[in-house]
Amino acid sequence: MRIFLFLFLVISSIVSAVQTKTIIDMTGRSVEIPASVNKVVTAGGTPAVNAFLFALGCADTIQNGMPGYMSGKNWKFQSIFAPKIATEPIVSNGGPSWDVNSETLSSLSYDVVFVVNKISAENLTKKGFPVVALYWDSPVSIKRTMTLLGSIMGKEERAREYNQYYDDTLKSVTKRVSNVKVKPKALYMNYTNLSLPMTSTATWMIENAGGINVAKGQKDHAALNIEQLLTWNPDYLFVWNKKEIDLLYKDQRFASINAVKNKKVFVMPMGAHVWSHYTPEQPLAVMWAAEIFFPDAFKDISIRKEVLDFYAHFLNYKLNDDEITQILNP
Repeated sequence: MRIFLFLFLVISSIVSAVQTKTIIDMTGRSVEIPASVNKVVTAGGTPAVNAFLFALGCADTIQNGMPGYMSGKNWKFQSIFAPKIATEPIVSNGGPSWDVNSETLSSLSYDVVFVVNKISAENLTKKGFPVVALYWDSPVSIKRTMTLLGSIMGKEERAREYNQYYDDTLKSVTKRVSNVKVKPKALYMNYTNLSLPMTSTATWMIENAGGINVAKGQKDHAALNIEQLLTWNPDYLFVWNKKEIDLLYKDQRFASINAVKNKKVFVMPMGAHVWSHYTPEQPLAVMWAAEIFFPDAFKDISIRKEVLDFYAHFLNYKLNDDEITQILNP
């Protein structure tokens, strides 16, 4: 009898150990993964994928560090929200290619590897790695990502809660700005290299905040022509960091632009990721921009409190006053 009981327990443990489930990733690939995922590698789109995992309460599952050029102070909140990634191995070279070092990847212990394009997923799958591809091509990608990752990580309820927050925040902002008569013209730019970072998501942010993105339709990361900028003449400019504001105000080439003349140049907030990019922090970006455009419509809203509540609830991290300031003015 004891022998049979022993064999039953051994067989049960083996079956439990190899239990899997099949998911469809964001490129349409059918992927078999462990039923319980406890360790992951964010080999592609590392800071963005990390941010989604943070919001699901899964920061401790990440087994890799940030690419070298992303390990500096601009990305410091990554290691604040997930301290151990500061010392974890680096598995890829960063965007836009996100080339993966297979040897380093093989040395890690994990259940799933996340990448952000189908080619990388297929190449790594051929080498035997369990790969799930995420793919972001529209604002709804945020909710789709949370839903998929929630399913993979066993955090379905948390994902639903976030998606409800996302919808509620946008509805609240829309209600406040729906009756504005004049929509401000705005632009998100990188002054240092004169480019248009993530025009697609910036358009979504600006329009949902009640404004007009003068660069709508331009390709993400396209070069910025100064003559075109002067023609667009935006009322508001959003830039990469505080240093860019100082440089821009001193640059006489931009002196005639409304945003510069009226001192309406602002730094795009950055927590786990730049708020206007693909990140679960996007709803905060809409609220922040709307408050800048229409302060009278948001007199009863404190963006600092919204920031405090968001990170405390979804990322399980209580920011202090200095940290809130650093996120809002990186």
